[in-house]
Amino acid sequence: MRFLLACLLALVACGCESPAHAGDTAGAPAARRRFTPTAFSVEVRGRSGRPVILIPGLGCPASVWRDTVAHLHGLGYQTHALTLAGFAGKPRIDRPLARTTVEELGRYIRDRHLVSPVIIGHSLGGTLAYWLAAREPALVGAMVIVDAGAPVSEGPAAAQARDTWREASDEQFARQIKEMFGHMSVKPERLAPLLSEIQRSDRRAIGDVVYELSSVTVRDELPRIRAPVLVVLADGALQGDFRRQADAVRDHEIVVVPGTGHFVMIDDPPAFFAVVDDFLIKHPRRDRRPTS
Repeated sequence: MRFLLACLLALVACGCESPAHAGDTAGAPAARRRFTPTAFSVEVRGRSGRPVILIPGLGCPASVWRDTVAHLHGLGYQTHALTLAGFAGKPRIDRPLARTTVEELGRYIRDRHLVSPVIIGHSLGGTLAYWLAAREPALVGAMVIVDAGAPVSEGPAAAQARDTWREASDEQFARQIKEMFGHMSVKPERLAPLLSEIQRSDRRAIGDVVYELSSVTVRDELPRIRAPVLVVLADGALQGDFRRQADAVRDHEIVVVPGTGHFVMIDDPPAFFAVVDDFLIKHPRRDRRPTS
């Protein structure tokens, strides 16, 4: 149970107009066969501009980033908001979701010729952002980690956590989602519209990715990250652990947004936008193109 609670707090929680499948980005030459990811779908907004990839948390749809996407689009960025397979009504895949997402995201960046993209990840999405940047340090331009850490191997309780999700009845699953997300925002009325989408997630996909991350150790690889990293933390109890992990990244800064819960970008959008804007101004786009 202790492991399960840690998973709920550290991994969970999970936003774009003009949705497009990853293989159907506007303006693509018709003759060119584009890579279509299986581990995630993508909603792209903007035909040009500095690319920003937004990864939501466990069970969450791309729409959790809706306000962030609108803000960034207004500033001239091109956004790519993800929904992971098995989450929010998307079909699950039979391969390890976290590892496949990281692998395919690297391929997606190269296939779309995204130059030094900014990666913004919340909760589980932040974990995947850390993993990608450690795995392919030359690929990422800058990172914003929102109330998240890097996975570390855990004990056998991970199997119990997985089974708690996979074996839940419809009624139990709905109750688990409500109980899990109920304390993660100081403005639950803003989070409420997302809950029906989160409840459409595949419970096996949720259980499997929680179990998968229990066997992955990324913390030792964090010093490999070259990109500047902004860690935006909720005003909550997990600050200490997230800070200690971020200390392994050579170029990082940490900002706590006062009075916010786990969904920082939903609880206080103006404050969240301000710290992200300032960070991206200080760390402009690099022009090095990703290698094939």
